[in-house]
Amino acid sequence: MKKIFKFLFLPLLAIGLFIYVNQSSLAPKLGLDLQGGISVILTADEDTDPEVLEKSVEIMRTRIEAFGDVQEPEISISGNSAVLVQLPGVTDQERAIEALGATGLLTFRPVLESSADTGYSPAFEYLPNPDDPENPIKKSVPGVDEQFGVSLDDDPKSVSYLLSVSSGYPVIYKLGPAELTGNDIEDAIAAYPDTEWIVSLEFKNESADKFTELTKKLAGEIGEKRRLAIVLDGEIVSAPGIALDVNPDVGISGGSAAISMGNTDSGESANNLAVILRYGALPVSFERSSIQKVSASLGEDTLNLGLQAGVIGLIIISTLIILYYRFLGFISVFGLTMFGLLFYSVISILGNLQGFTLTLAGIAGIIVSIGLAADSYIVTFEKLKDELKIGRSFEFAANKAVDDSWKTILTADFVSLSAAFLLYILAVGPIRGFALALGIATIFDLLFTRLYTRNIIPVVVSNISNTRFMFPIKNKDIADV
Repeated sequence: MKKIFKFLFLPLLAIGLFIYVNQSSLAPKLGLDLQGGISVILTADEDTDPEVLEKSVEIMRTRIEAFGDVQEPEISISGNSAVLVQLPGVTDQERAIEALGATGLLTFRPVLESSADTGYSPAFEYLPNPDDPENPIKKSVPGVDEQFGVSLDDDPKSVSYLLSVSSGYPVIYKLGPAELTGNDIEDAIAAYPDTEWIVSLEFKNESADKFTELTKKLAGEIGEKRRLAIVLDGEIVSAPGIALDVNPDVGISGGSAAISMGNTDSGESANNLAVILRYGALPVSFERSSIQKVSASLGEDTLNLGLQAGVIGLIIISTLIILYYRFLGFISVFGLTMFGLLFYSVISILGNLQGFTLTLAGIAGIIVSIGLAADSYIVTFEKLKDELKIGRSFEFAANKAVDDSWKTILTADFVSLSAAFLLYILAVGPIRGFALALGIATIFDLLFTRLYTRNIIPVVVSNISNTRFMFPIKNKDIADV
């Protein structure tokens, strides 16, 4: 009775989890190659420090996840200076690429002058025109684009002229050197507390005083000079003004502040700004080496072909095992079916709880694992045949076979598990999906061998009186045992 309970445990667990997954409408999360999306390779300078790359990957992952619309982004270091970014199921590709492209330094810079104040671009000098007083002579400032009136090369440490359209119309700001950077931000959250969206800022303890001093200075100004520009990668993200009720002698203290974003239509802008402020900019500049878009239809075709290959392989293996091992073959096919149900259920649950993503390489790992699981049954059956050949009783032969085969299978699966572990640690991209699927399947194979096969074989074989129900008739030496 104890053995019956043991070999029924995993099949009942597999069936129960499968029913739960279907009733909960869970399904495996599909990777880029199976559901479509976008793949980007970003390249940094060759001498970039590995720790800087790792920090960049961490920031990219949190930034992309915070922007939404991306199911488990796969972001990993490739080679010495490149980062592979795969964004499966992206609904707004341009927005995701924009998030990845924000690689410059995040700075907070005071506004020195604005075209909204005078009507003229502060990037030019306007000299009196004796011939036409109403039309002053415009003189370009060195380092400024004459056509657009913005700095050719933005330097956060010096005065710059940058264009902003965040207010709905183009404004050129003359900005002073950076007073604060993204490293001074502890947290930023978008909220809608009353009648408008705001972005609530929290500064680090050591930066709170710097922010207070900066706001004191700005609160003493008038007009556009009360603004503090937030600049990312040479672009003005926002230029909020200091509220009129802020005392120039006190400033904004307490290490926190709120940026007003406007009415209910500004929710997405508030969230985007909060994400940028919260996660800052990348510590190194990247270039987009390649951008590859995979259509959803191509991904669906790939998935169908992979599933067809798996089903065909399972049918062939099952047919051959039943033809050769007769009743024992049905035991193995039932075990393989339960193995498949358990694997499907677990990867569906992992996809929703931990973000496990199934890729085409992962499907290849599953197909390989079917062969490994089938091998485990074959090893056990051949051990049983060997024991019966030398005249062992059915009960003794069955127990001896499962004991000896367990040692062999444990050794073989340990090799597969080690290979999967090393591949997962050392590889990047789709190969990690293959390694993870193979590793999970190998663990399941060990569980089924230990609990299912090890207990069901002695029970079944002890109740069979003729080896012809287990092996082909041509095995003359064991047919009449």
